[in-house]
Amino acid sequence: MKRPSGFTLLEMIISIVILGILAGMVAVFIAKPVQGYIDSTRRAQLTDMADLALKRMALELRTALPNSVKPIAATASSYIEFIPSIGSGRYCTDTESCTNKFTNFGTGATDTGTFDVLGPLPSGITANSDRMIIFNTGQTGLDAYSNSNCAKLTNTTSPLTYSGASPFPYASPSSRFFVAPSSGSVKFNCTTTAVQRISGASNFCGITPPPSLTTATLVSADEVICAFSYTSVSASNGLLTLRLTLTSSGESVTLANQIHVDNLP
Repeated sequence: MKRPSGFTLLEMIISIVILGILAGMVAVFIAKPVQGYIDSTRRAQLTDMADLALKRMALELRTALPNSVKPIAATASSYIEFIPSIGSGRYCTDTESCTNKFTNFGTGATDTGTFDVLGPLPSGITANSDRMIIFNTGQTGLDAYSNSNCAKLTNTTSPLTYSGASPFPYASPSSRFFVAPSSGSVKFNCTTTAVQRISGASNFCGITPPPSLTTATLVSADEVICAFSYTSVSASNGLLTLRLTLTSSGESVTLANQIHVDNLP
């Protein structure tokens, strides 16, 4: 008589126990590499987010109006505020050969409000909206935030015209003027969980910020720490240091970027 083939209950239990031991041993060796991969992926994502945010800020800060960058370190949050610049140009002076000379400087000076531009005009000017700024040093009387050296441009081709007959306090040593958009100043605000870009943050050149500011989130994480510092290297050059720390699920990355700030007015 042929004996029936197959596993006995005892054999099945022994097989299950052996398989369980083998699976546990494999899990011990695989768990750490898998966790390491997950951690490294999370760090890479945090690094990419921080790097992108720093590059975005650096790109805009390099176009800032000279002497308008203001890094603020507060208890609740840190932020950088600046006046964006569309571009710059050179105005015709009384020492150059041109039809419309710009001489409206100093107390009591009068001008027709029209001047020739030497070379190309800054592109993207909006008439009756954008502001012309001359010799912005950030000092009293020469600060665009206090509307002391600004005028509204009323056309977009040379010769340029501007509204208002008030003279500018001082001429630019290099006969330069800058154009700032009417959208207002820009602020990169750092909270405990995000870095935000706020457009129209403050008043400058007589531009009143809109009732509802435009806010965009550049980066967010479980915890965000910013460190902004500014060093004046010379009268015309500054060094802005941006340090950003992002934390997510216990992983942290810190990136820093240094930006040259051209303060030659």
